[in-house]
Amino acid sequence: MYLGRIGRFVIGATLSVAVLTGCGKFYWGKANASKEDFDRDNRECARQASPTPAAADIGIVYERQYRQCLTAHGWARGQHINPPPGWYRGIE
Repeated sequence: MYLGRIGRFVIGATLSVAVLTGCGKFYWGKANASKEDFDRDNRECARQASPTPAAADIGIVYERQYRQCLTAHGWARGQHINPPPGWYRGIE
């Protein structure tokens, strides 16, 4: 009986962690910003965070620099299963 409780606890804890960390994708949001605003900032940040212009065109960026750039432009990153209006997918 004791091992049964531990087993149920381990399974429950594992499922909880999987649900909390594995669900949803990351999106970027900014108050009163449009899709066009995001596209403009996204392209600019991709160029700034990319090793070459050609790499930026295909989405190869230095992830940390890319995120810092969008954050500096006022965008916030959040994880959503179903993103609310005004949240957009970046390069990730």
